[in-house]
Amino acid sequence: MRIFDPNPVYVLICNAFRVFFRVYGTWMVRGYDEYVPKSGPAIIISNHTSYVDPPLMGGAIRRPVAYMARHDLFTGNKLLAWVCKKLESYPVKQGTVDREALRYTYDKIDAGWLIGMFPEGRRSEDGRLQEFQPGLAMIALKSRAPVIPCGFAGTHEMLPRHAKGLKRSHIEVHFGPPLQVADLYDSDDRRAAMEELTRRAHVEVSRLMFEAQEARAKWYADKNH
Repeated sequence: MRIFDPNPVYVLICNAFRVFFRVYGTWMVRGYDEYVPKSGPAIIISNHTSYVDPPLMGGAIRRPVAYMARHDLFTGNKLLAWVCKKLESYPVKQGTVDREALRYTYDKIDAGWLIGMFPEGRRSEDGRLQEFQPGLAMIALKSRAPVIPCGFAGTHEMLPRHAKGLKRSHIEVHFGPPLQVADLYDSDDRRAAMEELTRRAHVEVSRLMFEAQEARAKWYADKNH
């Protein structure tokens, strides 16, 4: 795989996503300016309940993001595969150590890119946060790139798993401070360090999800007054 520069299709589609979320659903993005670096590499992680989540992340972040995506998205529908590639996504085989995807990820981080990850590995059926897969910890410990947690609220209501159509929904996107994990980088017990980083990441994404859900509930309460 090649390392590519941001492309016009990416810019066009992400701008379209921003318009969509403002007009169709309404949204609020909080913490972006405080916590997402304007340059240099970072790993952005969030909860995952809907097909809407990757476009939402791409729309909320005002820098190009390279996304890990399920490999089968690149092997079926040719149009979908083309769009995924233009949106800076790259395939990763789930349930195994995909060394090619890992090399590509490290190359992107070395080149100063943001990496978008959904550490649950699949969409949640009920909107609740699932366990995180170990890939995040492996990449974060090796690359030492900052890990920026994020919590979404409202995408499950807009397009839950198995739904056949979109519903209007106010969406909250809450970014938080980078995980404090420097103490884990040189740990002699690699497995324990990975487990601890995964735990910290899960705690922070869960906290931001709750914060986003509370803000979403307040938005509806204020709207109905």
